[in-house]
Amino acid sequence: MLTRRAALAGLLAAAAWAGLAACSSSTPSDSYARPVETPEPTPTRPVPTPEPTPEPTEFRVAFINLMSPVQTDANDTSAGDTFDQRLQLVIDELRSYRPDLVGFSEATWTAKHGSAVAKLAAELKMEPLFVQANPWFAGRTEQQNRELAKQIGFEEGELVLVRSDRWVVLGATPAWLNPRTSETEGRAALHVRIKGPPAVGTVDVFITHLTGGGERLRGQQAESFAEFVRKQRTGGPAIILADLSDPPGSPAYQALIGLGFEDPLAGIDPPTCCRPGVIGDQPEPTVRTSFILSAGWRASVAAAFGTKPGRLPDGRPLYASDHNGVWALFPVPKGSGQ
Repeated sequence: MLTRRAALAGLLAAAAWAGLAACSSSTPSDSYARPVETPEPTPTRPVPTPEPTPEPTEFRVAFINLMSPVQTDANDTSAGDTFDQRLQLVIDELRSYRPDLVGFSEATWTAKHGSAVAKLAAELKMEPLFVQANPWFAGRTEQQNRELAKQIGFEEGELVLVRSDRWVVLGATPAWLNPRTSETEGRAALHVRIKGPPAVGTVDVFITHLTGGGERLRGQQAESFAEFVRKQRTGGPAIILADLSDPPGSPAYQALIGLGFEDPLAGIDPPTCCRPGVIGDQPEPTVRTSFILSAGWRASVAAAFGTKPGRLPDGRPLYASDHNGVWALFPVPKGSGQ
């Protein structure tokens, strides 16, 4: 059986070196990942003053690896066949949690399934910020890499959603990590700055996904990511959302903890990786590879989510992903105002 990693590498290699020419009728994330300015309409009658947004008392954060819908085995198409249902399970659980910030690894656009980024943003009514991780080849321009995504009908990357009616997005900066996982696969990171209440200030949010290449290479990528975090931090509280594909204590984990970040699930370590499948009775994940880390802001509670399955129409259990997610709640000091 092919792994998803091998299938992705084959897909990217074929596109990069064969120069595919057919384009999909849909478009990947460049159509929605960047803000678009629109003119304000001329009012024909007085516009009522909107109700002020209540002062936040907490900052609710969640993170999950979505499990790409890319087909990896001709005899097992469950990842793609169930993708829409799985995405809805994630949306339903996040609605009940009411997050202010959510991070996703393996957020995809495919010609077959459309844009997970657009659906998540619309259903959760949150502002999306996205960095394309694959396909991304050194030596090609950003536009060339985006055209390549259209040609092969696939794009995946890291997504951050922000409840921007309460936590205003100030800007975002992408980065691509070194070394590459392979000749055909890169890894990316994104820094999002958001405005919190005065007592909190500007919050730096970082997201990445390290996978493939072995523990040593992921440790090197984590050092590259850590350097990006060091250069980008603005001095206030910071949060890292990361799927490291390695557990606590690994070189990748130590590279981030070494920056002065805390792990609210240290010692608890609810397992997040990985189920062998998403349909039917599945063994529990065995290791934690997904993390919410913080500096300058301590979580009051944290736990796993996505641990229980939903149901397919025929009654079989369906899990949202081969991963469990993690969430954490950060208290906001009283009387901080906006």
